Amino acid sequence: MTAPPVDTSRWLTPTSPLTGETVGTVPVTEPDDVAAVVERSREAFAGWGAMSHQERKPYLRAFAKHVRRSMDRIAAVVTAETGKDPGGSRIEVVSGLAAIDFYTRSAEKILRPKKGTSWPFVITKGWTEYPPIGVAGVITPWNYPFYLPLIATIQAITAGCTAVLKPSELTPLSGRLVADLAIEAGLPADVVQAIHGDGKTGAALVAADTDIITFIGSPQVGKLIAAEAAKTLKPLVLELGGNDAQIVLEDANVRVAAKAAVNFGVFNAGQTCTGIERVYVVDEVYDEFVKQATKAMKRLTVATRDGTDIGPIISPPQAEIIREHLADAVAKGAQVLAGGTQTRTEHAVYFDPTLVDNVDHSMTLMRDETFGPIVPVMRVADEAEALELANDSNYGLHGSVWTKDRARGHRVAARMKTGSVAINDHMINFAFPSIKLGGIGDSGLSGQLGEEGIKAYTIHRSITSARFAPTTRLMGAWLPRRVGNRWWKNLARVLFGWRR
Repeated sequence: MTAPPVDTSRWLTPTSPLTGETVGTVPVTEPDDVAAVVERSREAFAGWGAMSHQERKPYLRAFAKHVRRSMDRIAAVVTAETGKDPGGSRIEVVSGLAAIDFYTRSAEKILRPKKGTSWPFVITKGWTEYPPIGVAGVITPWNYPFYLPLIATIQAITAGCTAVLKPSELTPLSGRLVADLAIEAGLPADVVQAIHGDGKTGAALVAADTDIITFIGSPQVGKLIAAEAAKTLKPLVLELGGNDAQIVLEDANVRVAAKAAVNFGVFNAGQTCTGIERVYVVDEVYDEFVKQATKAMKRLTVATRDGTDIGPIISPPQAEIIREHLADAVAKGAQVLAGGTQTRTEHAVYFDPTLVDNVDHSMTLMRDETFGPIVPVMRVADEAEALELANDSNYGLHGSVWTKDRARGHRVAARMKTGSVAINDHMINFAFPSIKLGGIGDSGLSGQLGEEGIKAYTIHRSITSARFAPTTRLMGAWLPRRVGNRWWKNLARVLFGWRR
């Protein structure tokens, strides 16, 4: 008997950007089937969400151990789907393990009920509890296809939620690994599930009976998701784009700051939301900075030159955006000091690590997220101008300040309009699990990591308990009214009059 034909339209077949070869297949989850997946997650939540953290902890430790032991397997899949070098792929695993370790150790303390002060209602106790909110829908992009779904998922399941993960259709195998590894590590069935497809599948997940949606991606899509979620007031975690600024003051270690600009400007071929996309250098050290940065940039190679510093642009449409941004800058007077060339092979698009100066804020390169290996450098008069220009952006995700004066660094960092800032470093916040990473403006709502990251997946339930009689009754707040104006004035004087 002849086997029935396979409907290939119902499968995703990601290909290597290096070779063009298919690296695997995953079945597409049709939008109409998403609700059933969410329902299975809801059923799993009944058991997983009822556990204490101590009961969940052995599962989480087993998951961490399995991820660590699977590093080579994970790196191979990430490299196959994205073309990034194996070292860059392993960075995703190590950064993810830091998050698993932090939440496994700290979740119980973070989510412990928090007592409220009883004053002025001294005969009532009050506290806030943090039970899990339910089913989390997680939608993640292609630039860090294992790390980003992993950190969102670990926050959800450590809080006691279950997770339905929809990774990018460009890198479905890397995202699916999160679910596969959870199952292989022994987590209960359907605590972590993966679905696959394009934006229609993602939209179905947002519209489904999920209790919270986490989206990591572009501001444009994030705003569409926010509009849909607003229909039911569904909570959101939106970690969106960035146009992150580096401020280099005149007392900085210029050589180190210049190398950092190059490193974090082209890291992962510039495809990092917290990478350096704009550099403002005080006039006194500008020339030396540019000299050092040019030297560092010209040392780098792309994969087509038998190097592993810069891999391909993972999403072909993104390559066109990078080219357009650079062309716009050059047309308006920018000068390319290094790089500037786009290379197309049979299967991939590469962009040389590029350094640009003579830039200003009329250029798209300085105002929008380029998401490519281009570092534009702008001369500024002083600290005040650097801050003014760094804050002149619709984005507000990350930034950095470079100075030898630690107190000055803190002062400047406090004035940057961003959700996170690094002093004499950059992008470390992206993988620093104990503090929040999140943005303002077009960079999103809420955020990942830290105490806030896990608490986003909980209900903040406040409870009060009368010690021996209702406080409201003793206050005279019950009907019918039995007290008059003098009572309320005396009550206010007794409770608050001693405060000066």
